[in-house]
Amino acid sequence: MKKWIIVGAVTVLLLGLVGSGYLLLSRSGADPSDEDFIGTASDVSGEPVEVELGTVSSVLVLDAIVRAESGEKVRARQGGTVTHLWLNDGASVDKGAPVVNVSLPAEGGAVEGEDGEEDAPATREMTLYAPASGTLSGLDDVLVGDVLEPGATVATVSSGKFQAVAQVPANDLYRFYDDPGEIMLKIDKGPPAAECEFIGLGAGNDSSSEGDDETGGGEGGGSELSCRVPSDLTVFDGVQGKLSVSTGEAENVIVIPVTAVRGNSESGEVIVIGDDGSEEVREISLGLSDGNFLEVTEGLSVGEKVMDPIPLDPRFDIPEEPMDEFDEEFDEDFDEDFEDPEIAEES
Repeated sequence: MKKWIIVGAVTVLLLGLVGSGYLLLSRSGADPSDEDFIGTASDVSGEPVEVELGTVSSVLVLDAIVRAESGEKVRARQGGTVTHLWLNDGASVDKGAPVVNVSLPAEGGAVEGEDGEEDAPATREMTLYAPASGTLSGLDDVLVGDVLEPGATVATVSSGKFQAVAQVPANDLYRFYDDPGEIMLKIDKGPPAAECEFIGLGAGNDSSSEGDDETGGGEGGGSELSCRVPSDLTVFDGVQGKLSVSTGEAENVIVIPVTAVRGNSESGEVIVIGDDGSEEVREISLGLSDGNFLEVTEGLSVGEKVMDPIPLDPRFDIPEEPMDEFDEEFDEDFDEDFEDPEIAEES
């Protein structure tokens, strides 16, 4: 007897679900490629919202790490033999200051003596200068008499400047229509936030330190954003913090919730609700996004209404069959009831 009561209850429940607007898409037999089927909702809980004017201020917060700039190298482009060191390691230099003298073979080669024998090769002296102002490093490894290969690095002039770098997830690159505006750097457990000058957005910046792939917790993909830390902000190589990046602001523009749109960059799709309750799927052009609202640049007017949230797209968002889990639970309950001796006798 109880078995039939349970079956009857299941039937009533299923009828209630259908009456409440849940479409069992995967059991309906509808063709998702049918144009009449596109836009059909599997969740009809959305409500019309009025299109209004507003402000979109797009700010992206990223994990960041501070890196010391690698500085500029003093190179012996033609090689040569070290003959004189003008400075010591750690010295402060101005751009153009002499650093090292090297001797090179004279262009004419060896000089012939009066007796007709070839004398020692003629040489010429060359001075290597600091390419920038800063602090010298690497001179401890250079000694008078050392022979340098062409292109060898003699020393490095570090500027003492730092960069903050952050990994921008690939999908967030859609929010960068132009170079970012204000960038604020906040160091964890450090000084108050300060403005950080934008350097670039790309695979990486050559002036950042080499051999350190860490970018403050960013995952694979995307691009690296870098900015120059102000000189009066006390930081250390490797400290971590956050960057608050303004990617744009638009005032007095048409805005709608991001949940009312399929697609969040350049173009999207909304369902416009007419005064008579009719629904129209409409393509719109999009501008800035702040994560909550989107700027609409074309396709909607103030006062129109759109469905929010927009129903699921059955081409991509078909839910799992709701019956599967219910069937399993019902089978387990039924098996337990059937195995109970008292219930078995009653049935």
